[in-house]
Amino acid sequence: MGTKYTSAGRRGQSTARLATPAVALLVLAGCARPSASAPTTPMPAIAPGPALGIVREGWHTGLIVPEAELTGVLRSLRIRLAPAPFVILGWGQRRYYMARDPGLLTGLAALFPSASVIHVRPWRPRPELRSSRHRTWLHLPAGGWRGLRVFLDRAFAHPRDHLEALGAHGRRGLFFASTGTYDAFHTCNTWTMQALHAARLPATSTGVLFAGQVGSALRVAPLRRFQTTPVITPGHKPSS
Repeated sequence: MGTKYTSAGRRGQSTARLATPAVALLVLAGCARPSASAPTTPMPAIAPGPALGIVREGWHTGLIVPEAELTGVLRSLRIRLAPAPFVILGWGQRRYYMARDPGLLTGLAALFPSASVIHVRPWRPRPELRSSRHRTWLHLPAGGWRGLRVFLDRAFAHPRDHLEALGAHGRRGLFFASTGTYDAFHTCNTWTMQALHAARLPATSTGVLFAGQVGSALRVAPLRRFQTTPVITPGHKPSS
């Protein structure tokens, strides 16, 4: 549904624990709909260039994108946010994600098809925080960044080439309208795996609902082959 990055995250996790049984029952009933499937072509070669990060915060996952990779319409994000070498992108159910104090009813309503939102915040890692079990870094295959930029461009709602900002999250980031639909079978974790698939990685979002499933996929082949340690290089040129 999207996770707050402050104490609101703990409130969100409490609601998630209440809503999760309902989701689990539907999954066990075999209702999970398929999404992007894993590629059947030979394993792509790893291309040189910056790494893409995947962050796990409780039951929520999101992307860590080098700031220089925000091109086209997404360049306006670089102007609106505080300068930083990375931005963290998190997708979720609009009403729940933006609520200051989402309650049980808001959480349950998020199980049904509804509008979504993308939270964007700048991130400047401290050297001692580069290695963390909550973050995984992947080098992309050739054309991976181009594919991911197309995915993100389509994920942000930008009528007339203008990103639609919906509100701020304290001083740390902004919410933007998203084109996707959130429901019990298309969660933030589904979205994360779809992003990896768009980045030409051997990833599938089919049946992925929970952060643990994303973490499991990152720890085993074939995605594990692409894992790396990031090199912080502010100001690098966008990759192809």
